Amino acid sequence: MKKKVLCVTLALLMCFLGIMPTFADAEKEALPERAQVTASYGLNHVSGSTYKMWAKIKNPEMVSISATLTLYNASYSQIASVGTTSSNLVITLSKNVTLSSGTYYLRLSYTVGGTTYTSEKSYTI
Repeated sequence: MKKKVLCVTLALLMCFLGIMPTFADAEKEALPERAQVTASYGLNHVSGSTYKMWAKIKNPEMVSISATLTLYNASYSQIASVGTTSSNLVITLSKNVTLSSGTYYLRLSYTVGGTTYTSEKSYTI
C-alpha cells in the first residue's frame, strides 16, 4: 500500500513539474517587450561664430531620466554644459555657444534606472 501511494505521489509530482515550464513560457510570451530609450544629439552652426549644441531623448515609457550634454575643447576643458532630469515623452537639451576654429567634443550622458549611457562625437570648426 505504501509503495502504491508513493508511486502515485511521484507520478503526480512529475506531471506537475512537467507542466510548470509551460506556464512560465506562456507568462513570458504574454509580457510586452520594453520600449527602448533613444537619443540623438549634435552641434549645428547658427550664424557667424554661434553654434547650437542640442540633444533629443525619446522616452517611450516616461521613466525618470537624468541627462547632461557637455561640450569640450581639444584639450578636454569644458566649454559649456546643460542638463535636466525629466520623465517627459521627449526630453530636449539645447544651448547656444560661441566657438572659434578648432576641434571640439560633444558628450551626451544620460541615466535610466541606475544605468548610465554615454556617447561622444567630435567636430572640427
